[in-house]
Amino acid sequence: MNAITTTTQRSSRFPLVFELMVWLIYVCLYKYSVFLDQGHLPNPRYEAFPWPQLIVYAIAMTLYTIPFYRYIAPRLLLAKRYISLMLAIILYFWIVLKLNNWLVTWIFQSLHTTGDLSVYYQGQHEIAAKKLRFLFGWDPNTLLTDLLAFMSVAFMRYAFENEKKKFLLEKDNLVLQLETLKSQLHPHFLFNTLNSIYGMSLIGDKEAPTQILRLSDMMRYVLYDCQHHFVPLEKDLAFIRNYVAMEKTRYPEADIDFNVKGNGNGQQVVPMLFIQFIENSFKHGAHRVTDKGYIHGSLELQEGRLHFHLVNDMLPDNLPYAAASMADPGPNRASYGGIGIQNVQKRLELFYPNRHKMTIKKEHGIYEVTVDILLSPVS
Repeated sequence: MNAITTTTQRSSRFPLVFELMVWLIYVCLYKYSVFLDQGHLPNPRYEAFPWPQLIVYAIAMTLYTIPFYRYIAPRLLLAKRYISLMLAIILYFWIVLKLNNWLVTWIFQSLHTTGDLSVYYQGQHEIAAKKLRFLFGWDPNTLLTDLLAFMSVAFMRYAFENEKKKFLLEKDNLVLQLETLKSQLHPHFLFNTLNSIYGMSLIGDKEAPTQILRLSDMMRYVLYDCQHHFVPLEKDLAFIRNYVAMEKTRYPEADIDFNVKGNGNGQQVVPMLFIQFIENSFKHGAHRVTDKGYIHGSLELQEGRLHFHLVNDMLPDNLPYAAASMADPGPNRASYGGIGIQNVQKRLELFYPNRHKMTIKKEHGIYEVTVDILLSPVS
């Protein structure tokens, strides 16, 4: 027995949460306490957070890091320009840090002209102005911690941007795979269907016009609707009904039953998710060589959940060569699924992350597929 179960989790808000936590814990608490110790400000009331204005001061003294960790560092990392990144770190924290300290202390001393804080800001501005005139002159208490704290944010943003880039590439690749899948599936189905309609027309079968209309609807769906990532569920269900109905005309004696329960109710679904399983059941099912073969399937929509189930008996592995060739003349007769099933699995991971479950069982000549999807709410 072979079983496949797939779930995927993605998070896009974590970098922002991590960044906010750095600002809250490191800037608003740690740097605030550093500046509070530097100022030796009186605290006669023994408040838990004396001189809360210093929190605003700590934030202002740290704003210079935003362009670096949000734009400069991630772009250099994405471009893999590591030497340029090292030079940027040295120059940025060498020049911009000192300019920022001078400017912020000047602003705060201008805003506070009296009181204990004015004395503190004036002293800090004098120190910043003196360090600005020297080649070297930083406060190691804040320089190293600023560098470590916000480089970690930069690396976090880079990691998630890199993951997003890979995700988009994977998405584009799956779109190409879907186009390839359509080009492989539908000519094969089209030729078989045209042969059937041709045979029906020769004997004057009254069902021939109906089959032509079904084929027209199916080709319209493939050529136009399937160009989008999502399509109305009703259209996908109509495509499946037409497909099964046309295949049943080729095997009228086989036990083929596929039920659709519920209606779309405006729901959107990724196109052609289930047709690969259905096509495989007709392509590799035992009904091709015996009237006892069967294909039983159902697709049910209930309260925003889509449940797909399909079971069929397979062509026996020991089928004589002549019979096997008549049943499936292709070179990969024994291959059930392959790239097509992998494509479905990847598309489920991409479009329904953490909202799907796919199980495939293959034992005792029976192939069974179950797919459960929690659809997005109707907007």
